Amino acid sequence: MPYDLDTIHPLFIHFPIALLFCGCIFDIMYIILKRQDLEHTSFWCMFSGIITGIISNFTGLMAFQGQLIDLINFTHSIISVIAIILFIFLFIIRIKFQLDLKYSIMKKLIYLSLHIIAVIILFYGAHLGAIAAERI
Repeated sequence: MPYDLDTIHPLFIHFPIALLFCGCIFDIMYIILKRQDLEHTSFWCMFSGIITGIISNFTGLMAFQGQLIDLINFTHSIISVIAIILFIFLFIIRIKFQLDLKYSIMKKLIYLSLHIIAVIILFYGAHLGAIAAERI
C-alpha cells in the first residue's frame, strides 16, 4: 500500500493551517472594509479548517502514537489538539453571538484578538511539527 498514516498525515496538515489563517485574515479585512462577503468567507474557512484540523490531529495521533515519548512530538500533539479545541470554541461563539459580534465593536475586537492568539498557537504547533519531522 503506497499510503499509510505516516505518509497521509503530512498531506493533511497544510489545509487547517492555511484555512484557519485565511479565516483570521478575512475577519480582519471584514472589520476594516465592512464587506459582508468577507465575513461569510471567514466563516467557511474557519469551518473547513476545523474539519481538516480534526482529521489532521487524528492522522497525526494514529501515525505517531508510539513516538509521543519524545518531548517535541508530545508538545506538538498537545498544542495541535488545544489549537483545534480553541478554534471550535471560537466557532461556537461566532455562531451563538453572531449579532453581538456584528454590532459591538468591543466584542468584535475581543473575538478577533482571541482568533489571532489561536492562529499563533496553531503556527507554533506547526513549527514544532516541522522540527519533529526534521524539516527545520
